[in-house]
Amino acid sequence: MKKHIRFTAALLSAAAVLGVFAGCSTKAATTAAGTANTGTSSGVQEIVVGTGHAYSPYCYLDANGNLAGYEYEVLKAVNELLPQYKFTFQTFDFKNVLLALDSGKIAIGAHQFEKNPQREANYLFGKESYTTYVRYIIVRKDNPKNIKTLDDLAGKNVQADNGDNATHLFQEYNKTHTSNPIKLDLLDSPPKDEVVAGIKNGRWNAFSTTKRDLEVYNKQYGDGLRAVGSPILTSDTYFVFKKGNTKLQEAVDGALKKLKTSGKLAAISKKVIGADYTKNE
Repeated sequence: MKKHIRFTAALLSAAAVLGVFAGCSTKAATTAAGTANTGTSSGVQEIVVGTGHAYSPYCYLDANGNLAGYEYEVLKAVNELLPQYKFTFQTFDFKNVLLALDSGKIAIGAHQFEKNPQREANYLFGKESYTTYVRYIIVRKDNPKNIKTLDDLAGKNVQADNGDNATHLFQEYNKTHTSNPIKLDLLDSPPKDEVVAGIKNGRWNAFSTTKRDLEVYNKQYGDGLRAVGSPILTSDTYFVFKKGNTKLQEAVDGALKKLKTSGKLAAISKKVIGADYTKNE
């Protein structure tokens, strides 16, 4: 379990911390939907949000070790419109956010989650998106393997993250191309400088991300990568809830809709990400 934002972890006793790890905290109550919520003396319901810690500018820890990024800012704005709830935050590696939702440690998953059939079968997605997410194949700038399409990745070495939606796409592709599959190197949220270096030195031939993330990587690590071809995935991102927790999902959706109408969601996107990515790119 990662650090609680708003310094809630500092208020927990050692016994309470152990109780959380054991899944039997005396403070946390579990709803019929199986999501961890905490009651307060004022009647306000505490909602634990699970997010990441290493995906700037969406969810990361700042120089002081505090949670920052787009997910956090959007959910703070959502919480301001929902006085019946108090959001607190725990951070996880990307692949563990949905596992924490499964176990009831958190009530909302927030990590630029896109829909796919497997995820939709297991989780309740919000109906209101809050970011567009258009993915491209990313290669070294000189594109030595002449990669342009998904089919061009067959037989190539491709870096992919465990639990990522692009990984799901690549794995589905391989199921129907068993004679010459994409050679996936699955990692757990590797540092982006490692990924960039791996593309530049030929360890991997490609990976997939958005053009806005590509711009960040080129700015931070040298202008050595480029996007090729048409998008391989065009989707949106949503907050994720445990199946059956429609009350919380509908409340969050209602707040997101108000943020869109007022223009505040677009303003947060411009401030944190650099442009309005709440609509089609």
